[in-house]
Amino acid sequence: MTGPARLSLRVKLSYGLGEMAEGVKSAALETFLFFYYVQVLGLSGSLTGLALLVAVLIDAVSDPLIGHLSDNLRSPLGRRHPFLYLAPLPLGLSMVLLFAPPDGLSQGGLFVWLLGFTAVSRLMQSCYFVPHMALGADLAQDYGDRVAVSGWRNAFAYLGRLLVLGVAFSIFFRPSEAYPDGQLDASAYAPLAMTCAAIAGSAILLSAIGTQRRAIAMDAELGRSGERPPARLLGHIANAFRLPAFTIFFIANLVSYVLSGVQAALSIHMMTYYWQLPPQGIQWVLSALTIGVLVGSLFVRPVAERWDKKQLLVASVVASVAIATLPIFLAEAGILPLHDKDRLIPILFGFLFLAGLSGGAALVLPGAMLADIADAYEHRFGGRIEGFVYGASAFTRKAALGFGGAIAGFALDLIRFPRGVPPTDVDRSTVLDLALLYGPAMLVLTIVAMAIMWQYPLSRKRHEKIMRDLSSAGNP
Repeated sequence: MTGPARLSLRVKLSYGLGEMAEGVKSAALETFLFFYYVQVLGLSGSLTGLALLVAVLIDAVSDPLIGHLSDNLRSPLGRRHPFLYLAPLPLGLSMVLLFAPPDGLSQGGLFVWLLGFTAVSRLMQSCYFVPHMALGADLAQDYGDRVAVSGWRNAFAYLGRLLVLGVAFSIFFRPSEAYPDGQLDASAYAPLAMTCAAIAGSAILLSAIGTQRRAIAMDAELGRSGERPPARLLGHIANAFRLPAFTIFFIANLVSYVLSGVQAALSIHMMTYYWQLPPQGIQWVLSALTIGVLVGSLFVRPVAERWDKKQLLVASVVASVAIATLPIFLAEAGILPLHDKDRLIPILFGFLFLAGLSGGAALVLPGAMLADIADAYEHRFGGRIEGFVYGASAFTRKAALGFGGAIAGFALDLIRFPRGVPPTDVDRSTVLDLALLYGPAMLVLTIVAMAIMWQYPLSRKRHEKIMRDLSSAGNP
């Protein structure tokens, strides 16, 4: 095996573009779905959370299975691309139906609708997202290229989020006489979902076309087409959890993503009821985090040349959550001007921008670390399992919506948060309970998750040795 060829900028951009679909989907499902069903349609928080939780349990089976299938597929299009071409149409259709339930459904009917179309949309997301993540490890064999590919992937994902936030609050959630808080208008969500589906489907197809030739060439170069029999999925799972790097990464990431899922589910609640921002203010403040992540992503590769990925990831996550939580402490201390929105919005924008800037590495590095884990697996057990490890990672990311939404839903019912009411009709004590859950509680648990991640054993030096051993084995 010769040294890995460096990726061209065109391939990096084509690959990264595909992640825009994930960003669009995440903005639609993680930011708006929970708020839509609880505050707009009136489904109880507990039932909303239960539906999201059951859907994520289905992912526990589908994500590793799809990753395993893409690892072992034999096709003229390569291992990953058939899945990429299959997913866009059913993914878009299920997203639209998820935000367009029939009128007059009971609580039970809304629960079944939410559960069914969340499960379908997430299954279709898996058909795209898991092979696409694994494709990044196929394309980029170089340690530095993997950070760069993860950076482009992250940048396009957050461009997708930014695009959806802009479209949502500038077009669909504009204040009206009937709905001064436009995000409470039920009729706005189906057109928003159609727009999201169109953007996501286009990004997936363009990315697949742009990476097709390189993917086929890499399969041939690495000798992965038809040279090994399909491995057994249960064997992969057992072996992966015997690998300390995978086990630690999986547990820490799962906890961290669930906590971020709680915050994502409650973000529109916080902006609407705690900060009481107008729709345009919500757009600017939520966009600040996304802009900060995009800028922060630009600095990850040069910083990662100096620090090991683990140290940089832990510092990034803790700093980001701490900065995002600080405004709540300042508001309760009477320092922030809660009733002067013209001053408050720029202040919140600044804090969220800094939180995103600090957290850029936390969004870039996991993808690169997973590729390293796949190398460590091959070194110890033989065989490539990029699809499986990225399937496991996809499960942890979607657990953010499932487990995070479940926790958020049960918590809202526990504090008896009212549904479908304007911000002025909610007691201050109830809103404070919401803020404590959203900020300080999540910060404490994030520190616990990163204490687990600190045990991650795969350093740069260790990975370099693994790659030398693999290269020697390929060139006896």
